[in-house]
Amino acid sequence: MWWVTRRQAVFVGLVLAIGAAVAIVGWHAHSHSHGDLRVIDSEGNVQVVGAWRLGSAEGGELPAVPSGDLRFELSNADGVRHSFVVVRTDLDGTELPVSKGRVDLEAAGELVGTVETVLPGGSEGRTFSLPPGRYVLYCDIAGHYEGGMYYTLRVEESGAQARP
Repeated sequence: MWWVTRRQAVFVGLVLAIGAAVAIVGWHAHSHSHGDLRVIDSEGNVQVVGAWRLGSAEGGELPAVPSGDLRFELSNADGVRHSFVVVRTDLDGTELPVSKGRVDLEAAGELVGTVETVLPGGSEGRTFSLPPGRYVLYCDIAGHYEGGMYYTLRVEESGAQARP
């Protein structure tokens, strides 16, 4: 007859618990869209649509947009809250300095503005007046920037033709 000692049962239970935790974390950490990021010009034209992703380990670069009043809208299709930060910087999106899982704003560049919290299932937006330059848009929740939840955006003179 097959008998399991208490020690063996505890060991099997621990292995199963660890396996379940790894499976859950692995499932959430893979690259998938957590919503959409839209950039809208002052005339209401959607200039850019990008998927807001976590787990890709590398954000992305959005197409260039003309300078002026730009509205950033973020929808959150994820089960956790996200935030949204716009920084004007000379750094590439991959180069922002990080301390304790969050971007070090003082070292990253000039803070343009934030959308503090976008709750699960919600959508938030804010309009910023952006002169030409390089910007990084990222989620400021600890670990999300490092997980790839950011974009680099070039803003060009209004008369310059934005690339597709």
